[in-house]
Amino acid sequence: MNQPSANSLIDQIRDLGPWHHNIRLTESIEIMDAYDEQERQRVNNNNISLISSQSAFENKTKSIYPNGLQGKRFLDCACNGGGYCFWAAEMGADAVFGFDVREHWIRQAEFVKAHRTVAPVNSIQFETCDLMTLPERDLEPADFTLFKGIFYHLADPIRGLKIAADLTREVLWLNTARCFTDNTESLYCTFEKPENLMSGVHALSWTPSGPSVVGKMLYWLGFRDIRHVFSKQYEDRPRFGRMEVIAAREPGMLDRLAEAENAEAVDVAAFKNSKQATDEMKSLF
Repeated sequence: MNQPSANSLIDQIRDLGPWHHNIRLTESIEIMDAYDEQERQRVNNNNISLISSQSAFENKTKSIYPNGLQGKRFLDCACNGGGYCFWAAEMGADAVFGFDVREHWIRQAEFVKAHRTVAPVNSIQFETCDLMTLPERDLEPADFTLFKGIFYHLADPIRGLKIAADLTREVLWLNTARCFTDNTESLYCTFEKPENLMSGVHALSWTPSGPSVVGKMLYWLGFRDIRHVFSKQYEDRPRFGRMEVIAAREPGMLDRLAEAENAEAVDVAAFKNSKQATDEMKSLF
C-alpha cells in the first residue's frame, strides 16, 4: 500500500482536530507539525492544550517498571487520542486497550494507529465506550491502568474508580483536577457542559480536594502503596489545580518512583482504623 504524502497527512491531521495529544506518526511528522505556533496555543485550539507527554510518561513508568512493559497488559481509561497507548506499546506492552466515550478522540487514535510507522501498533486496540459499561465487555485485567483526566468528569467517580481498579492487577495511575479548600477530605460538586470535548458527558462533576480523599478510596479498593506524585495550583484559578496519585497493590512496588519523583506516601491511617473500612462497604457499589 502506498503511504500518504506528508502534505496529505498534515491535511488529515487538521481535519481531525482539535487534538490534545502530540504523537509522532513518522520520522518526519508529529501532530503539532500540522499547526503553527499560534494555532498550538490553547486559546486558538478550542481551549484544548496540545501536550507532549511521552518523555514524562516513559520516565515515570520506568521508575515503576525498570525493565519496561514487556509481558504487561495496559489499560487507558479515557484515552483521548491514544497517546499513552502508543507509548505503552512502544515500551513493550503485550496488549494495550484504550477507550473513550467520545468518538472524536477514538477517530484520532485510529488514524494514528493506521499511519504510525515509528513503532509497532499491532498490540493496540481502541474502542468508543463509556467507563460505566466496561464490566459488560468481560475484559482481561490489566497489569497497569492509566486513569488520567477522567475522575473529575464522572457523575459517580467512586463507582468509576472501582470499575478501573477491579480491572487492575498491579498499578493504577490516577491524574485528576483538584480543588483547594479548607476541607481536604471532600469532593466538590459542580456541573460541566457535555458539548465541550474535554468535559464529561454526564454534566455532573466531582472534584477531589486533595490526595488523601482519593488515597482512601484506593486503599479501600485494595492498593497498599499509594504515592502523591504532585499537586499544583492554577495561577489564574487558584481555587483549582491538578494532582497525581499512583497506587500499587504490593507494598514497596513504588519505592523507585518515590525516590525519583519525591512522591510521598498518602496517609490513610485514620481510614485503616475506621470501622467503615470493611469489605461490606464494597457491596454498595
